[in-house]
Amino acid sequence: MNVTSPTEETLVRALQNHQSTDFTLIYNSFAPALYGVLLRLVKDPERAEDLLQDAFVKVWSNSHTYNPKQGRLFTWLLTITRNLAMDELRARKVRAAASTYIYEHVTESMSPVLAEGMTQQSLLSSLSPKYQPIVELMYYRDYTSQEVADTLKLPLGTVKTRVRMALQQLRRLFNQDIQQYHGAYRTLPN
Repeated sequence: MNVTSPTEETLVRALQNHQSTDFTLIYNSFAPALYGVLLRLVKDPERAEDLLQDAFVKVWSNSHTYNPKQGRLFTWLLTITRNLAMDELRARKVRAAASTYIYEHVTESMSPVLAEGMTQQSLLSSLSPKYQPIVELMYYRDYTSQEVADTLKLPLGTVKTRVRMALQQLRRLFNQDIQQYHGAYRTLPN
C-alpha cells in the first residue's frame, strides 16, 4: 500500500474549504512536525500537546486569513504554533517572577490557613495608628462613615479625611510592591 503525501495545493484547498473532513487532512499532514517544534520549545510533552490543540483551533478560526501568495502553508502554521509557544514561555517567566516575589515577601508568621486574616492584619498594621480603627470598621465591618464617627466619637469630616488619607497610604504601599514586583520580573535571566 503506497500512501502519497497530499500536495501543497490540496492542503491549501482543504484549509479554504473549512470543512472538518478537509481539516483532518491538514492536521494529519502537519501535526507531527508542529508537535516536535512545540516539544523542543516548551520541553513538556503534555503542554506541547495542549499547545498543538490550541494552534489548530487558532488555524481553524483564522483559516480565512491565510494567503498562499505570501508563503507556504507550513510556514503559516509554524508561525502560529511558534507564537503560541513563545506566549507560553513568557507566561512561565511571569509566573516564576510572581512566585519569587511572593516567596520573598511572605513572612514566616503567615500561615496558609490564616492568609485572609493575616492579609487584613498586615494591611491594617501598615497604616498609621490613627487610620487603623477607621479602616477596620468601614472595610472589614461594613460601618458607614457616620457609624464610624459615632462609634469613635469623631467629627464626620475627620472620619472622611482619615479614610481618604488611609487609602492614599495604601495606594503608595501597593505601588511600591508593584514596582518591586516589576523590578524582580525585569531581572530574571532569559
